[in-house]
Amino acid sequence: MRSVRIPVLLVALLLLSVVPLTEGNSSGKYSQSSGCSCHSQSGSTAATVSISGHPASYTPGSTYTLTISATGGVSGTDGGFSLEISHGSLSTGFTFAVNVNSAGTSATHSITGSNQRSWSVDWTAPSAGTGQATLSVAGLTADGSTNNNGDRWATATYQVPEAGAAPNTAPTASNLLLGPNGATTVSTLSLSYTYNDADNDPESGTTIDWFRDGIQIANAGTTAASSLTAKNQEWYAVVTPSDGSDAGTSVTSNTLVIANTIPTVGSPTIQPSSPESDDDLSYSASASDADQDTLTYETRWLLEGSVISDLDNSQTVPSYATRNGENWSMEVRVDDGEATSAWQAAQTVQIGSVVQNTPPEVVTVDISPLTPTTTDALSVTYVYADADNDAEVRHEIEWYRDGALDAVYQGTGVPSTSTEKDQTWSGRVRVSDGSAWSSWASTSTITIGNTAPEATSLEVSQTSLTTLESAIISITQTDIDGDAPVAPNVVWLKDGVRISSLDQSLNLPSEQTSKGEQWTVQVRANDGVDLSDNTLTATIAIVNSAPTASVELNDDASSLNPLNAIISTTDADDDAVTHSVHWYRNGFLEASLANQTSVPVALLGPGQLWSAEVVAHDGETPSSPVLQTVTILNLAPTAVITNPTPTIWIGELLTLDGSDSTDTDGRIVTFVWSWADTAGGSGTATGVTATFTPTTITTVQLTVQDDSGDQASTAFSFMPIQGPTIEEVDWSLEGQLVDLTWAYDGPNASFSIERNGIAIDSVTDLHYADTPLTSGDTVYTIRPIIDGVALQDGASSTVTVQVPATTDSTSSEGGLSGSILGFVLLLIGVGALSLIFLERRD
Repeated sequence: MRSVRIPVLLVALLLLSVVPLTEGNSSGKYSQSSGCSCHSQSGSTAATVSISGHPASYTPGSTYTLTISATGGVSGTDGGFSLEISHGSLSTGFTFAVNVNSAGTSATHSITGSNQRSWSVDWTAPSAGTGQATLSVAGLTADGSTNNNGDRWATATYQVPEAGAAPNTAPTASNLLLGPNGATTVSTLSLSYTYNDADNDPESGTTIDWFRDGIQIANAGTTAASSLTAKNQEWYAVVTPSDGSDAGTSVTSNTLVIANTIPTVGSPTIQPSSPESDDDLSYSASASDADQDTLTYETRWLLEGSVISDLDNSQTVPSYATRNGENWSMEVRVDDGEATSAWQAAQTVQIGSVVQNTPPEVVTVDISPLTPTTTDALSVTYVYADADNDAEVRHEIEWYRDGALDAVYQGTGVPSTSTEKDQTWSGRVRVSDGSAWSSWASTSTITIGNTAPEATSLEVSQTSLTTLESAIISITQTDIDGDAPVAPNVVWLKDGVRISSLDQSLNLPSEQTSKGEQWTVQVRANDGVDLSDNTLTATIAIVNSAPTASVELNDDASSLNPLNAIISTTDADDDAVTHSVHWYRNGFLEASLANQTSVPVALLGPGQLWSAEVVAHDGETPSSPVLQTVTILNLAPTAVITNPTPTIWIGELLTLDGSDSTDTDGRIVTFVWSWADTAGGSGTATGVTATFTPTTITTVQLTVQDDSGDQASTAFSFMPIQGPTIEEVDWSLEGQLVDLTWAYDGPNASFSIERNGIAIDSVTDLHYADTPLTSGDTVYTIRPIIDGVALQDGASSTVTVQVPATTDSTSSEGGLSGSILGFVLLLIGVGALSLIFLERRD
């Protein structure tokens, strides 16, 4: 084992011995993934750096071998890198070319690795739930000159999401603003924007592309140096936000046009500074223009403070134009074709011998008005004084806005259009007696105050109201300061008297008004500071309110119950109210009931539709008509079952009568009978009467229906009793006289005597004598009659009597006649008997 280790150690030492140890930063730098400021970017070819070997998404705890490559850049093989990770840890593995810091968060090249441009390092991914990891790297291509010049480096950033984590959301950029507003060629352009990321990922890899006159230029970062700009160029920038994983939608800023820069000129100097009467006067001045525009000079010469227009734009003043003791000065300004600089004054020189002059002074100076608004022009007033009693030759005024010299208004007043609320303004003035200038005298500082708004229109929702209606007002206003309107000042007057409880109300409520009143509203606009100087007014008349009416009809009206209308009226103005009523039956006016509140039953019929229309009147305005409709009730019929026989006998025909059923407001159109007994028997019938033969306890129901379709039912239950019977019928015969006797134990009854099935007589006794018309067999039946009803089951058994022929001599004609008569009577008896049996079958 020792024989192996020694050669390896020797090889390592040999490798270290050939490494150039004199290269600057050859041992690398940790945590410099944003680039190294110690190496210049002066190399001619741009470099790129990349990382390979990282996964599209990492598995927590897994180890990946990352390869860092620096390509392009300067020629040669020397290079270096600095890698930083946001999560996980780095390790070198078996290599001497890379070093890792103790925290495992940054790796860089070692001395051994400084002569190569590709390196490897192991990255162990962080634990689960960490989320996105960021890999940031800076790669250097070095020229091997052992100094920091002539190198090129580049940076790159990679975002590696956690496997299984939610997909990344691309970031957005908003609120792009390229400024400053009114930029000139001396302005540094600055871009601002707002970066937003729904995943709260940090900004990484955002690109900013700069465009000048529509052509992209090479410029990085959020600023563009003034040296890149020229007058009238159009600039804008495009921001593509990135979180290192995804790039968002590109957003374009506003377009900024580079404005003209006002040229400048320094204070001129008159030569010679102490001229004699035979010296020509000249001047020298220097001017500059940031836009490199061609400049035109303007000059004016002043004698004792007054401009000598004949000398305008003259370079010199010839000596023959000057006199001993005169005081001369001059002013110069330059123009670039678009803007003109301010006048710059030279010193004042005196021709010939010097006369001692006392400079004038400004005794007092004020700014007017002292409390201006944005509608007021500003001016400076001052008092001039001179110890030598020299007259004022000229003056200069400077204006300061918010503490800064205003380059526009020099020596003039400030128009109201150039002031804004809350600006501060001050001025200063100096005066000249033609030989010397006074010291500057400053005004106090004033603040531009608020300008009251102006009420421009007043709208009222209604100019004529009833006491049931409210009015709403609205106002429009203008404000020269651009102030937002606030609640206006509102005053309400009723018949000329102010109602203070409604102050500031935009609503005239109905409960405050009464008929005949005249209301006036006075409104002034408000901007939160001042009320408008003008007042807008509107008038509202309170007019009559129409009354209201309501009507209710009883819903139980029928042919027995009259239809009544309950009418109520109201009037918001408390006027006396009358009303009119019109009745309609089935849609047709019933004129006979005009203004009546009741309809008599004589006019009511079931199913009729009756309507009452009511209109209220207050003497001025009728109400809207109100209508109420009801349907007249149909009175149900009454079903009545009448039993004409006081006693109901088993097996005897029973006829029940429904004719006593009634319908108060119509007629009965159908009678339906049904019956059922306890033995299971049943039956039905229609018509006024029903006839059947009961045999046991029976319940009968009668249902009647009237002509309106309403029904009524009644029931009748009874238990028939066994009727009386004829017993012990006996007979005796004496010649042709038949004597019948019988026994009977029932209630009072009469007895129907039937011969050969034909009733021949009715008696109340228990015997009967009969002489038949014919001889031969004669059949007799005795039937009880109770309450006029002949009982069927109570009849006696039949008895047959053999009646002998008579012994009297008669002619053959008489015998034939008797035979014929007897035959006829027999036929009649058989027919009657048949009818009886048929009735029993029903």
